[in-house]
Amino acid sequence: MREVREHAAVAIDRVRRGLRPPGDTLSGLNRAQRAAPAVRALAWDGVAVTAVPRRDGPPGARLAAVLAEAVAELLTDPAVTTVRECAADDCVMLFLPAHPRRRWCSAARCGNRARVARHYRRHRAPDSAL
Repeated sequence: MREVREHAAVAIDRVRRGLRPPGDTLSGLNRAQRAAPAVRALAWDGVAVTAVPRRDGPPGARLAAVLAEAVAELLTDPAVTTVRECAADDCVMLFLPAHPRRRWCSAARCGNRARVARHYRRHRAPDSAL
């Protein structure tokens, strides 16, 4: 999982800036997907045939493959160029903004903390530094 996360971070950072990701990064993501390939398992539900996506392999490999597949979908989506870093000083999250003015990964978490800090700075008593 850590390796996939590191490959994902490098690839997303490069592609969102319009740069080519390193070949070993893409190879690492491909390797993770191949370690637990997705299969559409067919079953009869009593009325019709259903096809449910399923991965084989150990749990860690399945989880890494799902993450690598999600990264692959993001990297091939034209919206990847709009991925932003959260504006909060202590946050490392990336996000796809739903609105062009959005600055934080989460308005409830990072946005609220930034607004509270700004309010505190504006309304702090001048002699509070004593």
